[in-house]
Order: sequence, then C-alpha cells, then structure tokens
Amino acid sequence: ARVARRRRVMAITSCMHSNLSAAMAGAAAASLVWAALLFRARVREGLQVPRKGSRRKPAKYYAGVCKAKPEMLDQYLQLHDHTWDEVMERMYKANMRDFTVWLHKETNLMFHQFVYVGHDFDADMASIDADPVVRYWWSYCEPCQQPFHWKGPPPSQSGKGDPAYLGEWWSPMVMANHCGAWSTAWSSAWPKPDFERNRPQLPLTTKDAPPSLHNRPAYWTSYRQMPHA
Repeated sequence: ARVARRRRVMAITSCMHSNLSAAMAGAAAASLVWAALLFRARVREGLQVPRKGSRRKPAKYYAGVCKAKPEMLDQYLQLHDHTWDEVMERMYKANMRDFTVWLHKETNLMFHQFVYVGHDFDADMASIDADPVVRYWWSYCEPCQQPFHWKGPPPSQSGKGDPAYLGEWWSPMVMANHCGAWSTAWSSAWPKPDFERNRPQLPLTTKDAPPSLHNRPAYWTSYRQMPHA
C-alpha cells in the first residue's frame, strides 16, 4: 500500500511539474507574441524612434541644391540611371540612406536629400571623400553640374570652393517643414527595384566603362589613380 501511495504521489508531482512547465512555456510564447505585436504597432506609429536618454541618435535629414548644365543633362542622367555599385556601397557603409536626386526640368535645378543614421557624420563623410572610386565618379558628375558658389578645382580634385561658402558644391537647404510619418527602416539593397531609367536608350556605365564626358582631367583615366591636388 505504501508503495502504491508513493507511486501516486510521484505521478501527481510529475503531472504538476509538467503542467507548470507547459504553463511557463505558454506564458513565454505569449510574451514573445505580445512583444512582436507591440513592436509592429510602434513601428507603424514611428514610436520606436530613440527616446530621451537613449544612446542612439535619431536619423537626420540632409539636403542640397545646384543646377544641371543643359548641354550635359543627358550624360548626367545616363550616369544616374545606375549609380556605380561601389559608390552606393560606400554611401551605405557611411550610414547614408535613401539618397535621392530630383530634377526640375524647366529651371534645371537639382535637389538632393538623404537620411543619415550614423553617429559620426564628419568621419563618415571623410570616408566617402577618401574613396578613389567615389572621387572618380565625382569627376564625371562635376562637369554636368553648376554650383551656385564655387571657386577653384572641384571636390574630386580636393577643391574646397569659395571661402565664403566653404565646401558648398551642393548648397545646403533648410528643412521648412516635416509632416511626420517618417521612415523607420531602410533596405540594405540597391538600386531601388522600381526605379525607372531616364535615358534607357543610352548604355549603363560602370567604373570600368564610364561615359565620355568633357571638361574633366584628361590624365585621369582610371579609378586606380588619385587626382592631382
């Protein structure tokens, strides 16, 4: 009889432990589901943006404007029908997201904007400036652009411009308004899959097959070269 009672007690105890484990597992699963739903709701509302006291910094917008040279517009658009992969990769590594360039055809004004998600803007921009493929890319873009205030050699040749407007190849813009519903996540792929080419009749360019642009240094024939300062 004692053995039977002991077996019944052990069976009851085992059942209680099993039920407790199942209950704990269920609670954990429910907690994970609730956390996922809460995160989705906060993403939907933009509430996951770092709050006061967080070590993370919220993303910051940067924008600039310059003019396109009418006689070089076709080649500029050809270049940007597919920005070189190495350039896009460097921008991504430098914490730049959602970089876009817009053209107003009547005035040839160009506006660019990007979102910065890093923590050391100056260091990230310096990494872009030091990249030889980016410099080579710039040397093909610069002949197509007309800055508002610039003196001396262009940025690809380490130029700094007019001292009164230092470094302003693209003149900086001030955000006049933001209506909310900001982006909270960015793709790690490029280019944007639904981007439509502006000059589909022209071939895509690469660092190894750039377009034939004028007004750039004749000696600079490869991204493996750095320009003369």
